[in-house]
Amino acid sequence: MTIIELNRKQTTFRNKVSKVKNFINSFQPTDSTKDYIALKSKLDNIKSIIKELDYCALPDKVNLKDSLDTLNDLQDEAEETKVSLLVLLSNYESKKETVNNTSKNNHVKLPDLPLPTFSWQVKRI
Repeated sequence: MTIIELNRKQTTFRNKVSKVKNFINSFQPTDSTKDYIALKSKLDNIKSIIKELDYCALPDKVNLKDSLDTLNDLQDEAEETKVSLLVLLSNYESKKETVNNTSKNNHVKLPDLPLPTFSWQVKRI
């Protein structure tokens, strides 16, 4: 990978990470299902960015300390964003578990109802 390609990818990744960070900072819960899906989607985006950053590593022959530092900073920033998303998601998952646990504990036994009996005689009118 050339230096130009690396710089372009770093800029793209930095923009993606900053968009997710802005989303986290301005996040206001409204609809729990919608929020959960949005957070999960952002988490998937960050995971893919981290995976792609691993592929952007420079070969050992290249002596470009600044590029490596930038890449490491970007990886750290992506990891921090991932942790923030996981914290937000854990709030929704704990609420979901609470709802599931309370619904399992609410058992009501209904009384037996006697079924009507029929004599099977039809009367003509």
